[in-house]
Amino acid sequence: MQEVQEVVGDLSIRRLNRSNYQVSDPENYLILWVEHGVRKLIIDFEEYPTYPNSIFFLLPGRELKLKFACEPPQGWVLQFSRSFFRNQYLEGLNINHADIFMQNGELPRIVLSPKIGQRIDSLAEMINEVLQSQIPNRELAASSLVRTLLVYCDSSCNIRVSNHSNNHHMELVTSFKNMVSQHFYTMHHVSDYARLMNVTPKYLNQVVKTVMGVTAKSVILEQIVIQACRDLKFSGESIKEIALKLGFSEPEHFSNFFRKTVGCSPSLYRQK
Repeated sequence: MQEVQEVVGDLSIRRLNRSNYQVSDPENYLILWVEHGVRKLIIDFEEYPTYPNSIFFLLPGRELKLKFACEPPQGWVLQFSRSFFRNQYLEGLNINHADIFMQNGELPRIVLSPKIGQRIDSLAEMINEVLQSQIPNRELAASSLVRTLLVYCDSSCNIRVSNHSNNHHMELVTSFKNMVSQHFYTMHHVSDYARLMNVTPKYLNQVVKTVMGVTAKSVILEQIVIQACRDLKFSGESIKEIALKLGFSEPEHFSNFFRKTVGCSPSLYRQK
């Protein structure tokens, strides 16, 4: 029997089952609630161990694959748009900055006790029930339940915002990351983004370093590498075509860059 996905506006929810082995959505955030039955997650070619009663928070555009255990998986897959997430009034919560810290290799995740896990499962059940109902203002009711889930999880999330970061820094880094996601095909230098943001490259790098703990250049390079890996694995484009699309003037430059950052040549990576 095919699983029915309940969708209302910018929000949808479905029970986790073996048909959910691969999820990729360029527009929506995803909360994966794993009660049990999942051995590991593969996100953009990186493997992460899973534990019973775990919640994972994924950004738009990340590719997720699930490796299931022998037992049937139990849990939920909750998806919502960028605008829905931004309208949840999460000011002061660490999870509000998930889109910053995911770029730094962090996978926003929470491991809960079985007792707390039951409460999260009940919240998911209630969200599903509301979305299936025809009650007035059901979108508002579902939104309130999702916000409760996010607030409930925030204190246990592994995201930790630096005490040295302020709202201006957070906004600057968020703007920088959004620009990188839009322009990394053609803009590879920190100075390019600094010019668009009306700041100096030194200042931009300093703020990114303070907030994320990595350089602005590494944020750009990571985006290029992730896209290169996706194209090599899932597109039929030649290495030369991928190199040109990613803004490299010569395939040799792309191959040297890829070998230096990934540890093997593009052709070898494609064969793995």
